[in-house]
Amino acid sequence: MLEIETGQEEFTPEQVEACADILRSGGLCIIPTDTVYGIAASASDAAAVERLLALKDRAPDKPLPVQVASSNDANVLGVADSPLAVTLIERFWPGPLTIVMERRPGGDLPFQKPGTIGIRVPASRFCIALMKRAGNLVVPSANPPGAPAPVSVGEVAAEIMSAVDLVVDAGACPGGIESTVVDITAGAVVLREGALSATDVVEAIEAGGST
Repeated sequence: MLEIETGQEEFTPEQVEACADILRSGGLCIIPTDTVYGIAASASDAAAVERLLALKDRAPDKPLPVQVASSNDANVLGVADSPLAVTLIERFWPGPLTIVMERRPGGDLPFQKPGTIGIRVPASRFCIALMKRAGNLVVPSANPPGAPAPVSVGEVAAEIMSAVDLVVDAGACPGGIESTVVDITAGAVVLREGALSATDVVEAIEAGGST
């Protein structure tokens, strides 16, 4: 296992490329995000995603949200240009909101359901730079089932650390809480309250006139 030490906002192109190279070759990396540390895999690599699902003890029929570098990238995968989606995206992206939206047909995304897809643009310069080099990622929190999501590399369980190919240590993540998840495929339903409260989401929708 390799380890890179960097900052949340200060990193070199060489550090990004080292992580991207492992992801492009099917590896798994522990990376810092704007919320918590996650385990990253290429969203389009079936073997890598399968390995990640096994590490997280997550059923293959329970899709992982996809992280993308921009709202334009999100709109390629899902219907991110609906009035409700635009309201939430303009208010909360980049940031700690995962939006479950209608999925567009096509696209090479293993273990994703055909009808819907969860997407997020993180407020992390490192993550954005990484995705520009490695493509879209799945990045669930780097914790075993039932354990708290790690805010620092020191909080990542030994069994997780030993199962990945690279660790990027950037100190403590600024958010400290996992993203909020909202489903907009039939209205707006908060599936998981995280860094953003349900009230934050509702108020943004009402202010945007998308109710």
